[in-house]
Amino acid sequence: MIVYPEKWNCIGKKITIRETEKALLGVLSRIPSNNLAFSGGLDSSLLLHCLSMIHNKVRAFTIGLSENHPDVLFSKLLIKNYQNIEHIIYIPTRMEINKEKKDIKFEGDDAVKLFYKFVSRYTNNIIAGDGLDEFMCGYYIHQSNPNEQTYYKYISKLQKEQLRPLNKKSGKVKVYLPYLDEKLIYLYSQIPISDKVDKNGRKKIIQMIAKSKLPEEIIKRRKYGFCDIFQEKKI
Repeated sequence: MIVYPEKWNCIGKKITIRETEKALLGVLSRIPSNNLAFSGGLDSSLLLHCLSMIHNKVRAFTIGLSENHPDVLFSKLLIKNYQNIEHIIYIPTRMEINKEKKDIKFEGDDAVKLFYKFVSRYTNNIIAGDGLDEFMCGYYIHQSNPNEQTYYKYISKLQKEQLRPLNKKSGKVKVYLPYLDEKLIYLYSQIPISDKVDKNGRKKIIQMIAKSKLPEEIIKRRKYGFCDIFQEKKI
């Protein structure tokens, strides 16, 4: 008789959408923060929706080059559907941007550092959506090359290119990354790559979770990274 692990009979079972959603809600309910780094993209929008169910009030922080930046426009589009969200938008000045660019090592680092400096004026903790693209195949390269080589390449780059810079550039702000919770990673690992991405779409599981919760414009919007924050992009 197997006594450890207790849930050994769950190993290899097909992971359902409901199970993934329930696990995410469980992770978020244990995180002592109601602040969110919010871009209006699919990942952060799903977090916003879940947090709005957990907390009486959520504060969402958005950064963009101007009021017309896609992240600002899409974040406003979603926020209007909720009554318990305080939306704080940061439009940095050119002087602030140029000052951070002097210290840049990785593309997008200047935006990350500037964003968390701004957040620190309001709070010392925040939730961010990093890591989901890597584990659930959210990049366009995943769609054009939906295979194991692409999948593990981007997971292997996650720590060096995103997490270490984030750890440094966020300063004293405590950053919570729910999508990288061990339980969620365990679930992700049992989902076949073909269920996550194919030539017709990326992050298929996440899109299915979001389908009844978020506007179609949010689910299907073009993906931008933090390195695009200081560039004018078309929707």
